[in-house]
Amino acid sequence: MASPYIFESNFENGTTPFGWTSETDTVSQLDVPHFSELARSPHNQSAPYTGAYALRALLAGGTADAFLTENSIDIAAAGTAHVAFNVWFSDDFDATADDTVHLFELQGAANAIQGVVGFRYVAATDIINIGIGELAPTSFSALEIKKGKWYTLELAVTLDDGGSNDGTLDIYITEDRSPYQTTVSASQVASLDQIAVTHGVLGIQNHLATTTGTILFDRFVVDDARIYPQTDRFKETVTLTQSSHVFVGPGTVCNATLLSGAGTDNILQIYDTNTADTTDASNVALELKNTANNETVDPAGVPVDIIRGCYVSLTGTNPRAKIEFKTAMNSVANIRRYGVRR
Repeated sequence: MASPYIFESNFENGTTPFGWTSETDTVSQLDVPHFSELARSPHNQSAPYTGAYALRALLAGGTADAFLTENSIDIAAAGTAHVAFNVWFSDDFDATADDTVHLFELQGAANAIQGVVGFRYVAATDIINIGIGELAPTSFSALEIKKGKWYTLELAVTLDDGGSNDGTLDIYITEDRSPYQTTVSASQVASLDQIAVTHGVLGIQNHLATTTGTILFDRFVVDDARIYPQTDRFKETVTLTQSSHVFVGPGTVCNATLLSGAGTDNILQIYDTNTADTTDASNVALELKNTANNETVDPAGVPVDIIRGCYVSLTGTNPRAKIEFKTAMNSVANIRRYGVRR
């Protein structure tokens, strides 16, 4: 695992623009709902992939684009990058006409598109397929995306060198709880004439008014090497590279380790909260600080019991954390039941 990633967003602070540079959403189609709000939806698998929040796009009959923009997603000519994110389609996702929608775009100067990940909905068959392309998705995977299931989409990019028209796009698609894909999921899009990428855009673009339903996004990462899907969504030992809810609801932190970066300013704090609320200093259940570069710091006083949820705050120069815990909130059903009662 790279540390740090070029860019990472887990949406766990729950506030606009959710760790991104900016948001464009003229008709309020994007939000980051709390797991308790998702638990009240009629879709029985509606929950964040991890943590307490997920990015939500609501297609409700309009055609306005809605997306987040991040300026640190930049790729030089002949450069390579890997983009991974989780995506979920609601059980009632539907369309009365065939539609191809952009989920993620790499853009250059003047917002010129240099690569796209999107999906195709075929109205007659009710089938969703993920695809890639330079200006729009043109190469689609044969894999039929199941509604109500999480998938990890991984885009591998090699940009044109600026004169040879040799840019390429590849994609890997992995269903949750399946082994990660070792071969690309759609035919490579090649011989691309591209310029340098200056920013990335995540959301919904180019959709028809007749396409309706909910799309959830989670765990968005960009790096210069393949990122790979999370092997176990509900494992009880996790490594964090940014602040995040490790679990929601009651549980026990068995151990916490601060894996310090190249600085003496790293701080790991664990708050008993499921809303990323760090305003109450008395709510800190555990705190670790380093005194040397690349120091590993373990706590005294564990285990620590948590009531509302375990939010791990990481600050300083490239900190990481390893958290070991126990909780009953280790399934979608339990998280949704707790969310409804909250």
